[in-house]
Amino acid sequence: MKKIVSLILLISALSIVSCKQKQTDQKSDYQIVKQDTAMLLMKDSAFRRMVRNEHLVMSTLYQQTAAEYRALCYQAFNIGKVMLDMDLADKTVNKHRIIVLDIDETVLDNSDFEAKCILESTVYPKYWDEWCQKASAEPLPGAVEFLKYARANGVSIFYVTNRKEYLKDITIKNLADKGFPHADADHVIARTDEASKEARRQELLNKYHISLLFGDNLNDFAEDFEGLAVKPRKDAVDRFAGEFGKRFIVLPNAMYGDWEDAIYGYNTRIDDSVKFQLRRKALRSF
Repeated sequence: MKKIVSLILLISALSIVSCKQKQTDQKSDYQIVKQDTAMLLMKDSAFRRMVRNEHLVMSTLYQQTAAEYRALCYQAFNIGKVMLDMDLADKTVNKHRIIVLDIDETVLDNSDFEAKCILESTVYPKYWDEWCQKASAEPLPGAVEFLKYARANGVSIFYVTNRKEYLKDITIKNLADKGFPHADADHVIARTDEASKEARRQELLNKYHISLLFGDNLNDFAEDFEGLAVKPRKDAVDRFAGEFGKRFIVLPNAMYGDWEDAIYGYNTRIDDSVKFQLRRKALRSF
């Protein structure tokens, strides 16, 4: 109960701080008290830690509880099946067909890790290795069935992930235990030196015909999206409009991603209070 009361106070206080106050020659005692209270709460580091991830609560609950989220996952893989059938019918393709997928929030659900961060007031990479070692992430709805269908039609599966190399074996175990095809060392390509997946995609493209790419982050599809600010990212999507739902299949992820990093100017080490202000500033209102 104390935490709930404190949270209500903080939300009220932060709203006061985030809104520009009209400057007047004389301020009422009530205004001064409100501002002083807000500043005290902002300076309370223990309190700030308690609610540092409050913005993640709804997005994590959406992934864990919303039937609409499940529907979007099924929709993505249903579209993937239709487009794969069209690709299989193309007799001009003379290379072996493959599908390239990201892992986290594309085939495996890591919302349990996000919930842990919320409840413990921590951020990545805290608890990430511990979570991965459990090898218990569940498949996204429709993922296993779709990939089994692809394999039944002779299509190979490659998982291009930014999980680091030392997590590769346990990631393979997680995938295999959940029934994913091609869950092996040859088909799971982990991150080594750089975060960009472009070099790994190009290496596959040189050998194979990539029928489809699946991801929850635009960087899972092409390097054209990497490191861009909010508006340029949208412009890049417009340039690739014809690829989405055709060759690029996007899975929903409101919990994290480059979309959020772009709001912070890709400076994710800034203080939580600064992130709070940048999120508010990025809102479009009327």
